[in-house]
Amino acid sequence: MTFSFLFSNKKRLFLLTSLLLGVLFSLSFDPYNIPFFSLIIVGLFFKLNDSIFLIFGKNYKLMFSIGILFGFGFFITSIYWITNSIFVFDSSLAYLSPFPLIILPLILGIFYGLMQLINTFFWSLNISRIFFFSALWILFEMIRSTLLIGFPWNLVAYSWSWSISFMQSLSLFGVFGLGLISIFCSAGIFSLNLKKKNIFLCIFSISILIIIYLFGYNRVLNYENFYLNEDKIRLVSTNFLQEEKWSDESFEKMISLGSNEITTFFPETAFGLRKVSKDNWFGGFIRNNGKEFFNSVKFNNQIYDKRKLVPFGEFIPFHKTINKIGLNKIMPFESFSSGKINNNFSDFLVPLICYEGIFSKLTRDNIQPTSGLLVNITNDAWFGDGAGPLQHFTHVRFRSVEYGLPLVRSANMGISALINPIGKIEKIIPHGEMNFVDAKIPRKISNTFYTQFGDNIAYFFIVLFFLIGYSTSKL
Repeated sequence: MTFSFLFSNKKRLFLLTSLLLGVLFSLSFDPYNIPFFSLIIVGLFFKLNDSIFLIFGKNYKLMFSIGILFGFGFFITSIYWITNSIFVFDSSLAYLSPFPLIILPLILGIFYGLMQLINTFFWSLNISRIFFFSALWILFEMIRSTLLIGFPWNLVAYSWSWSISFMQSLSLFGVFGLGLISIFCSAGIFSLNLKKKNIFLCIFSISILIIIYLFGYNRVLNYENFYLNEDKIRLVSTNFLQEEKWSDESFEKMISLGSNEITTFFPETAFGLRKVSKDNWFGGFIRNNGKEFFNSVKFNNQIYDKRKLVPFGEFIPFHKTINKIGLNKIMPFESFSSGKINNNFSDFLVPLICYEGIFSKLTRDNIQPTSGLLVNITNDAWFGDGAGPLQHFTHVRFRSVEYGLPLVRSANMGISALINPIGKIEKIIPHGEMNFVDAKIPRKISNTFYTQFGDNIAYFFIVLFFLIGYSTSKL
């Protein structure tokens, strides 16, 4: 395989443009959240594909390359904060920082590269390309979210976090469904030309966005915030650096914020290897079971073990192979063990430990008919003061809208909050503060459409879009 094509001036311009669009795409997400910016960037990327097709035809190498560069530019500017975890763990391991900073964005960029390869096969100048482009974008977001360890971070739907009204469509379609609609509307608007079909498609796309907004605006306007009862819960937020988090002094400061009377929520692994001593305390700790260690939570004598572990933070992917070939001397980490689903933990509380809150399907698996409160506990000390803690908070917040359940979040060096079932923040303790708040629990909304059908809705639309794309490809 030769890469001499990369040195063509015209092709180099396309490659640099793709990289720039990926970098700019990150401005659509926390902490920037520029309204509608994701639609503009996706639309320009769509037009970039059109230009390549007009000049070079079906050039698979070029399309694959611009996909990788777009993804690389996006991830290197939006998840750079992951590198901070290495320095928090052990600054002597700084030599590993190129992996999360450079290699990981390149690997994630491959998903966009493969998406572009398939786009090349389907690309033409009729409207079919709009349906294929939309379906493939979300299909590869779903693959990225599930393949191997899964990494559903900064999916395109999260670019709507600036608007509580647009977020309400999550209750219908979920994060992938909203993403699919976003990509389709962006491509539809940017496909505008003098042909009647394209004019209609542009108007249709704008109309969809208006309808989604009006649906959300009306849902927010008509929401009445009832509470379960007059009983309150306590939400504790801590602000300990990782190296001081489990000291006796820090521990005493933390438990002094707890209540003996009302249910109190403490952050992830807040108790370390200590026991959670009170039944009304919902506390994170490290559970030792023989040679295995679990990231766990205990409440009312019930234990839930974290099922979805953070790669390179709580476990090393393929660590058994790494140990066999001796690379464990270079990467000296021990891995936690993954827990099993445990719906007997509580009839009312739905535990989501840290990273688990960004996985919508895992959340759905943990929900029972009697569930009334999502509980996300996290330790964001690993990620510093950058965009990571804010992005994490936003991703978890989306779960409350999808499932119509209130959410309580207790964080160490992150954002702690109580969120109602339509995603509005009722109580918040900002990043960097150590405090607690007492609050009443909002009543959940009856099962949302998404609660009933989950991501089957997105799968249906993907198949439908492929069918429409195929049927219109002959026009």
